[in-house]
Amino acid sequence: MPHIMPLSTLPELLQRAASSSRQMGIGYVKEDGSIEHQTYNDLLEEALKKGRGLRALGLNPGDKIIIATDDNRLTINLLWACFMAGLIPTILQPPVSCADNNPVFVKLLNVVIQLGNPYILVNTIHKVADSAFAGKFILFDDIPDSNVKLEFHPSENDLAFIQFSSGSTGEPKGVLLTHRNLFLNMEAISIGLDLNITDHTGNWMPLYHDMGLIGYHLTPIYVPCEQSHIHTVDFIKNPSLWLDLMSTSKITVTGCPNFGQALVMRHLHRKSGEQNWDFSHMKALLNGAEPISVRIMEDFTEAMKKYKFREDAMMPVYGMAEATLAISFMPLMKPTIITAFDTEELDFKQRAVKVDLTGARHSYRLLAAVGIALKHIEIRIADDLDFDMPNGNVGHIQIKGGSITQGYFGNITASKTLFCGEWLRTGDIGFFFEGNLYISGRFKDIIFINGKNYYANDLEQLGCTLEGISYSKIVFGGISDKRSGREKVLVFIAGIPDAKSNEILQNLRVLLRKNLGVQIDELIQVRSNEIPKTSSGKVQRYKLIQRYLQGEFAERSVK
Repeated sequence: MPHIMPLSTLPELLQRAASSSRQMGIGYVKEDGSIEHQTYNDLLEEALKKGRGLRALGLNPGDKIIIATDDNRLTINLLWACFMAGLIPTILQPPVSCADNNPVFVKLLNVVIQLGNPYILVNTIHKVADSAFAGKFILFDDIPDSNVKLEFHPSENDLAFIQFSSGSTGEPKGVLLTHRNLFLNMEAISIGLDLNITDHTGNWMPLYHDMGLIGYHLTPIYVPCEQSHIHTVDFIKNPSLWLDLMSTSKITVTGCPNFGQALVMRHLHRKSGEQNWDFSHMKALLNGAEPISVRIMEDFTEAMKKYKFREDAMMPVYGMAEATLAISFMPLMKPTIITAFDTEELDFKQRAVKVDLTGARHSYRLLAAVGIALKHIEIRIADDLDFDMPNGNVGHIQIKGGSITQGYFGNITASKTLFCGEWLRTGDIGFFFEGNLYISGRFKDIIFINGKNYYANDLEQLGCTLEGISYSKIVFGGISDKRSGREKVLVFIAGIPDAKSNEILQNLRVLLRKNLGVQIDELIQVRSNEIPKTSSGKVQRYKLIQRYLQGEFAERSVK
């Protein structure tokens, strides 16, 4: 188990890692599979150099700054340059287009406005973008060499970083994270994974997402241990890059949520020839970031067995940006716990009642346990009035502890509604059962039908059991129909031919009526790239519903 470091700020952390081993550091996996290595000592020298350059440009401690590069090494160098110079960074995905309907560009514009028009660190500049942001771009290569002294000594309670939430249910909000928030969560993650100097983490999640940044970059520096990163775009184009890395570099800890697992399995299905991958050294593949699909998780685990992947390395977890990152883990190297719960009890009576699958007569839902609270975190289940609920009752998940944010940047209203006293409202629904936390769904993704709560992700997983419908290509949503006064159930589907839309709608109607008693009102055909998602793969259902209400899908609707 890692010991608690007598450090309290990020600059101290990198200095310690740089002095602990001259060879330890970061592997940057290229598109062709080659790996460029940077030691922590090299990172420290580059960060100090660029930090001095940023200060020479007139930036001062406490100034906000955006990092939006498309290169992992540049992103990490600039991040630490900001930390060493006392600047407050946030990392965002760089837009490839500056069109008004480009969600990445819109998010960048939104964040620039929220932060008060800060400078944006990039490695390429588009003329249209430069005009849109009033010339606030700073090219990496244009940061000058300087001898400016970096006389900056933060305290543990100073703001270190602003993590903009992925915005699955609304506009992105700037989560305020202090050095102490980060240290406490890094310590908790290290303990939960039993990380030590012999470990090697592997990551394809983007660094502008909390899991990629805090889980697979900052935490390995905390330990310290070796880490490797693949560009997310490269992983999506060629998942074998990740599989090769896990085998050849003997990765012990990595992560892959539903959509990544589904992508890997599609890739393996298309890939010809036998592979010699060996994943026997892996102790934890963290599965979180979006509601866990038991079917995908089990199919993925089964597909990986032939490559010596151990079932107990699959590790369901729960976290969110407002908690810095991690909230709960299943115990390390323990079998995944999957429980069948009575659907009627869960959705109508908000009670967790276990179903014996041997001769079960009731409809049931399979849910994966996400473990227990990590160090420095407490979890409770509360009712609609924020009162504690007993174990086994379904309610609102609330958390408190030292790694929890104090609120959102510049958003007093949202910060106030985020908390109930000292407890943070996660927005997730769940319950405790036999000592473990289970996540039912997201409160804002509940569809209310005839007094019952149905979770969109559950309907989607059921829909995926039909032939011709694949994971991440189907989205459910609900709207209030003013004419009838009832909830209207919509299903958006991508990748189906026009000639089959009526048939698929009828098959879905039969499936949902038979299993849940739910009536689908309308099917809307969409293109795959029209299904909006966060950086971690969560579907932004509200955006599809907004477009539907604006009449954008009128000609693609089947009733």
